[in-house]
This record gives sequence, C-alpha cells and structure tokens, in this order.
Amino acid sequence: MQAKLRTWIPTFAGMTNVCMTYETETKILDVDKKQIGQTLASLGAKKILDTKFVVDWFWEPGTKEGEEPWFLRIRTDTEGNSEVTWKARSEKLGKSRTHKEINFKVGDAGAVGEFLKELKLENNAHQEKFRISWELKDWRFDLDEYPGMPAYLEIEGTSEEHIQEAIRILGLKNHKTSNEGERILIQKEYGLDWYRMRF
Repeated sequence: MQAKLRTWIPTFAGMTNVCMTYETETKILDVDKKQIGQTLASLGAKKILDTKFVVDWFWEPGTKEGEEPWFLRIRTDTEGNSEVTWKARSEKLGKSRTHKEINFKVGDAGAVGEFLKELKLENNAHQEKFRISWELKDWRFDLDEYPGMPAYLEIEGTSEEHIQEAIRILGLKNHKTSNEGERILIQKEYGLDWYRMRF
C-alpha cells in the first residue's frame, strides 16, 4: 500500500507546497483561552491562525487501534483551504513526543477523500475543532477546542528542553501535560469518542 501511495500521491488535485517536517510537541491541558491569548500577546507572539477545522482520517482496513504504522489526514479550514498530512507513529521524549510529517496543500478535499477510498483506505474518523495559533521566536502555540472538553495548548519547539522553557515563560508549570496523540488524550482523559466529534 505504501508503494501505491508513493506512486499516486503526485496526482492529487491541486497539490502544492509539499513539505516534510519533524515535530516535537507537548500538550498543556485545561488552559484558560482568554488568559493564554493575553499572555502570548504581552510576550509579542504573532497570531497566525484563527479557524475551525474539519478533519478526516484514513488508514488501511483491518488496522488495529494503537498499532497504526502511519496515518493520513485531510484537514479543511473555514476559508476552504485543505491540506493532506501523512503522519508517522510518534516517539516519546520524556514529557514530549516527536514524529515525522509530510504535508501538502490540495484544491479539492472531497476528491482526495474519494481517491483514498479508491486505494481501499478507510475513512475511520471525523473531527471538528477550533484552533488559534501563534508564533513566538522558535515556538509555535496551538490552542485547540474540541466539542465537550476543555481547551488545551499544544507547544511545538526544537526539543523537550525548549518546550519546557516555553511552559515556564507562560506560567503553566502547574498544569497537567500530555505527550499523547489527540486520540489517546481524548479517549483516556475525557472519555469521549475521538472517532466522531462534531459541534
């Protein structure tokens, strides 16, 4: 299946801006949305995003939960901009985690979804969430709000130590953190159905 995907991915409608990254990140749970915004503004952070995402996940049929070697995600914002992301399994780094991602923009999310189904991938999960993002120095901050649960702040940095520095600067040392992916966090911490999350 991976060979198939490498062969066919370049044909996706309107595919642009292909990039590969390695992300290191930590989630800070149960944060105050207003306070986070005010603190980041006072530090000179630049707001780069304020949107609602609609997200669909695809993987191979028969894949057992927790044993996925990779994931494919189609994400569309309120402006109609769509992005496909291939995500590798994460590795834990103390209180953070890191993983490889390949991202590219597409012009027609519906067509891409149908294309993945033709490759016999299953659309097993759908979410909606609100996100506000900021950049400050070498950090990225994503404030996510899913239906039925408190907001959390995901901090992306260059290393675990770099992320811990951001936590101290924001005054969030006493907050619970998580190095889990969204699915495990939402299922275990809040007892919600990650596979079907709609407002």
